[in-house]
Amino acid sequence: MNTMTNEIPMAASAALEKLKLALQSQVVSGMARRTADFKEAYPLIEQHLACGGSQKAACDQFNAAYGYKFHQPQFRKLLNAERKWRAERGDEAKCDKCGTVLHSVADGAVSVNNMEGE
Repeated sequence: MNTMTNEIPMAASAALEKLKLALQSQVVSGMARRTADFKEAYPLIEQHLACGGSQKAACDQFNAAYGYKFHQPQFRKLLNAERKWRAERGDEAKCDKCGTVLHSVADGAVSVNNMEGE
């Protein structure tokens, strides 16, 4: 009888998790889904760019991973918007090893730390 009472909470927990995922997928759709996916991938994209990777490669890999068909101008627009949004909130992507703010010199992006010194 003890095993039966343990199975009920596990089944309820699984059902609750399934409901949670279903509700989240309903809320995040269309344009919001694209934005959520990009926000999720943004730190990895910045790390790639900081290590000398190209935006084209980042765009191609993002498309492959998430199933989008962005062209480079669309990808660059998302990247710049995300950088601006995070800079306004002080939440830029940081290096996992040293903690410095990641930015791409080739793109003309400037970290908030560099702007504070002016």
